[in-house]
Order: sequence, then structure tokens, then C-alpha cells
Amino acid sequence: MTETVTITGKDLKQLVEMRFWGIKNALKGLVENVELELDENGNDKHFIQIYDFTTSFTTITCHETGYHFHWGSSTPVEIKTIVEDIMDGE
Repeated sequence: MTETVTITGKDLKQLVEMRFWGIKNALKGLVENVELELDENGNDKHFIQIYDFTTSFTTITCHETGYHFHWGSSTPVEIKTIVEDIMDGE
């Protein structure tokens, strides 16, 4: 049985910021830009946005029980692998 861990507030914000900087540094030169949109309204939903050179736009929605990828239609497999590894804590 899988246990669900809930991370909220400043702990979630710190974790998302850490993942953002890991992605931003790992993708330097491979993508146009990586942006972070922090929720300041207390909803505990933050977004990491990746703009790659194929004009695809990827969004990672981070919330209290995990994250969800919305991959761009042309996002290269290399970028997906790097991002997935970082988000999984590898």
C-alpha cells in the first residue's frame, strides 16, 4: 500500500523552488526559458513552466500531495527525462 505524504505551506514552496533551480540549471542551453510561478494566495499550488526551442510549452503543477506534468506536444524526450528525474528527486 502506498502512503500519501502531504507537504504544505513554506515547506512545499521550498521544495518547489529547489526542484525549479535544479531544472533550470540542468536545462541551461537546452531550452529557451524556465519560469517559476509561486502561489501567494495560500492555495498550495505552484507552477514550473518550461519553454523549449520546439516552441512547446510544458507546465508542472506542484501541489500538497505531488505534481502533474502537462507536456508540450513537441517536447524532446531528453528534456522529459531530465525533468522527470529531477522531480523524482534523482
